[in-house]
Amino acid sequence: MINECPHCRTALQFSPTQQDKIKAALANLKFGLLKLGCPHCKKPISLKADGSIPEERMSEPGAKPQAAKPAPLIPPAYPDISWLAQGIYTEREIVADVPKALILMASGQARDAVAKALAERGYQIEMPESGEDGVVQMRFGTFAVVVLHTDLDGSLAESAFHRQMTVMPMEKRRALFYALIGKEFYTLYNLEALAYSANVVINETEAVHFDIILKKGLQEMQELFAPYAEAMKRAAANS
Repeated sequence: MINECPHCRTALQFSPTQQDKIKAALANLKFGLLKLGCPHCKKPISLKADGSIPEERMSEPGAKPQAAKPAPLIPPAYPDISWLAQGIYTEREIVADVPKALILMASGQARDAVAKALAERGYQIEMPESGEDGVVQMRFGTFAVVVLHTDLDGSLAESAFHRQMTVMPMEKRRALFYALIGKEFYTLYNLEALAYSANVVINETEAVHFDIILKKGLQEMQELFAPYAEAMKRAAANS
């Protein structure tokens, strides 16, 4: 395991959890390279399956390694630094221009149904281990759909993740579909959803029908905000 970034030479202090994830990813690496992100210089660090850094490619037999090209001066418009929350990522897992969905639920039939419905609609799914991990991912990533079970971290009143959702700036919140699942809810009860700053509420016994509920909820969200978005676009064009 490397101890410092090969680019900026700063020490890498991975947590025990991150170290376990890296070792597991290396053990399962069948081809290609595992890519980590340096938290200091932000440059990618590629590792071979044995944990070593790949050598520079030779242009021809006997040639000296070519010097690495300098990194671009202009950063990408929408940098993906979700590895801060996940610890690692691989090159083949990164898919551009794919909407993301965040599912904060314990494993089980209900979560499987939610994940299946979102995957079939083309969402790239993330499943944080806790509400705290979800808060971090929301801070550094952009998600189109968020699904939270109220029992994930105690109760909804104690949930730091739900508090973050309720104070999210409206320009960001309008573009995000937020679904709450719990045994205390009446499915598709709009007044209850409004009280909890959600787009839709779902009783946990009916989460297995999430595909139908999602379709209805997204349609209602489009009908609610599309006229406002169009008005904002016209106002910007006339200003």
